[in-house]
Amino acid sequence: MSDIAELAKNVVARCVPSAVIDDDDRAVIRENAEFLLGLEEPLVKLFYDTLYAHGPTAAVFEEGERPAREQTLRDWWRRTVTSNLDDSYLEWMAFVGIVHIRRKVANPMMLSMFSVVTNAVHSAAVAQLDPAVAERLRVAFSHLAATASALISEGYSQGYINALQNIAGLDPKLVARLLDIEISNVEAKARAALG
Repeated sequence: MSDIAELAKNVVARCVPSAVIDDDDRAVIRENAEFLLGLEEPLVKLFYDTLYAHGPTAAVFEEGERPAREQTLRDWWRRTVTSNLDDSYLEWMAFVGIVHIRRKVANPMMLSMFSVVTNAVHSAAVAQLDPAVAERLRVAFSHLAATASALISEGYSQGYINALQNIAGLDPKLVARLLDIEISNVEAKARAALG
């Protein structure tokens, strides 16, 4: 990963095109911006109530930091709803993955919370919008979630690998080869355990 823009571009290129956010999805999100912005407070409450209610996710927080983290989520939500969801936004999502390394927020935590947000948006849309509009928004938001989740998780993984390479001073090709060897060993053990 030479830079975040390259990382984001490569991640999106490897995603299945039918699951990635496109211009139609962006238009649907823009058309429903007022509705989505109205979900901010319930989403923030749901998000952090969910995190604080689960031991592994609650453990990543320091005492008294919830208001600051809630503001970070509000800022993310507003940018998500009101930006163009362009390359700059996608690069930011890859950066989000990198930022979570230091906080020890692992991919399962991030991906499961994106599902919580996606489900909450869908439920609110079904309850408050015309069914056809709710369905279009569900599809658009699921594409956004899939794209952002891919960027966040790959940003996390690549950031972690790159940090280890830099710490050890290893050539990326050597690291890739060593990973292949070790993953083969892990895979063999897992196959034996699974039968």
